[in-house]
Amino acid sequence: MTQKLGLLSLRQRLIVSALLCVIMPSLITYMVSTYVTKDTLEQRAVKQSQDILRLLELNISNYFEDLLYVSNYIQFDDKMNGILKESRLYNKENGLSPAKVNAIQHINITKNLEGITNLFTPSYITILMQNDFSYTNYPTYEFDPINFYNEEWFRKIKSLDSYETFWLGTHPTYIQSQKQKNPYLISIASALKLSGKTYAYTIISITEKEISNLFKQFGSNNEQKLMLINSDGMILSNQNEEEIMKKFDYIEFIGTNQESYTIIEILNKDYLLVSRPLSYADWKLVSLVPYKKTVGKINTIAQTTIVLQTILLSLFLFILIYLMNRLTKPIATLSNVTKEVEKGNIHIRSGIGGNGDIELLGASFDQMLDKIEFMIKQIKIEENGKRKAELEMLQAQVNPHFLFNILNSIRLRITMNGDKESAKIIQSLSTLLRMTITRNNEFVSLHEEISVVEHYVKLMIFRQQQHIKVNQKIASNVLMVDVPRFFLQPIIENSIIHGFSQRGGEITISASFVGDYLVIRVIDNGKGMSKERLKQLRNHFITAKKGENTDKVASLTGIGISNVYQRLKLIYGEEFHMDIASEESVGSETSFYIPRNKGV
Repeated sequence: MTQKLGLLSLRQRLIVSALLCVIMPSLITYMVSTYVTKDTLEQRAVKQSQDILRLLELNISNYFEDLLYVSNYIQFDDKMNGILKESRLYNKENGLSPAKVNAIQHINITKNLEGITNLFTPSYITILMQNDFSYTNYPTYEFDPINFYNEEWFRKIKSLDSYETFWLGTHPTYIQSQKQKNPYLISIASALKLSGKTYAYTIISITEKEISNLFKQFGSNNEQKLMLINSDGMILSNQNEEEIMKKFDYIEFIGTNQESYTIIEILNKDYLLVSRPLSYADWKLVSLVPYKKTVGKINTIAQTTIVLQTILLSLFLFILIYLMNRLTKPIATLSNVTKEVEKGNIHIRSGIGGNGDIELLGASFDQMLDKIEFMIKQIKIEENGKRKAELEMLQAQVNPHFLFNILNSIRLRITMNGDKESAKIIQSLSTLLRMTITRNNEFVSLHEEISVVEHYVKLMIFRQQQHIKVNQKIASNVLMVDVPRFFLQPIIENSIIHGFSQRGGEITISASFVGDYLVIRVIDNGKGMSKERLKQLRNHFITAKKGENTDKVASLTGIGISNVYQRLKLIYGEEFHMDIASEESVGSETSFYIPRNKGV
């Protein structure tokens, strides 16, 4: 395939590439949307149903909380408990008929419940008391509450603890006048006990339509079925009234105590089943919606997007091919120029002019060739200069050694003639010269460094004709310690030139281990300096930049005091420190504190 593309012209390859760039993304997008995004579309559908169930749970919970509030109020309100417990005191000896006693109780309970019945949802409240007393907020000709004692479920209420609530669920309404309009009620019941003995029962109900109306309100479409079922799979509420109190046949596909979803088949049609548990009575909300209708709706949107994308990309393809026909000519010219350059002809130019991108590219290409040609000439010049520099470097390496050998020969000739003083001066100069030209090793022993200082002082005495004495107080265990080369010479030079000022003097060099440091001190008895000058000098050598020779008088090695400080700071790090002390007419002292754990 690659070989076949190589036989095509540039224009043909660009057209083929454009077709591939347009068609391949469309095909890949379609395949991904069909196969890979299937789970994503399903998850979206599930999330949509879960969101509906969450909203339903919030609204249904409000109704159930109202039921529980009324039940708890009757059970735990002190005044209400007092009224209910009074029913035990009425008997035939009171002289009141049961009807009058019941009427009094009804009035008292009605007044006490008046504040909450106007605020909360419950439609029907029944309180069964001892001695056949009862309270209802509905006419007893609609239903005699004594009949509750005959209900099969009533036996379960008798066995309840004081704080338990029995969720009766959905059952046919007991209000005769509401059987057509509201055929079902949802009820809870509880037993009121004192010292383990029951003194009253409460049955509180709402109409089932309160819940089914929510299902109709939140249903996303007419085909979505929303229902409330209990743990046995009985449908407690549904948009379709005919389904209420029937068995839900797919209860086994519903999770126990958490949100769940699955795909089930009903009458050869796939449905998306999503469930969510309620916080009350082990009941669950269930959503049942046709799978293809839910997922297919989202999938159709994705496919429509792909079709539009394909149409637009095809249009862009035609525009691209048209532009390629105009662009390929200068590109071909550039290609020919590139081939010529590859053969070694760097004098050729494309000559493409204009303000377009390709034209600007051609101009840039020509400029690049101009720069390459210029750089080749520069490289030739630099190579010639480099060869000359290497030759000069070789000569520079030969000349110092030649000079060093000549000095030794002169020293021997002078010694043989009996001028020993001049021979010693030449020997010091020769030794110092050897140390300056031999820089293969940055470190020397302290003994060698002090020897360099001694030779340097001899030369300075000869040069300036002044008496300078050097005292050494060097501990024997530090003589062979490696120290940086030429770090003492600038300090000695500074003492002779600035401290003694053409007069003689005495310099003392001491070195010893003090704790974790090698401490080296250079003390002179020169003229010293004022406090202001001392402060200025300290700030100067600490803040001087690396490599910046700011000393007014250059030393033998080209290294000033500040450079000595910066050099030792780089070698030994922050643990190294240097101090200068001075007093006018007394002298100066320079101290080096070199850490032992850094190569010492």
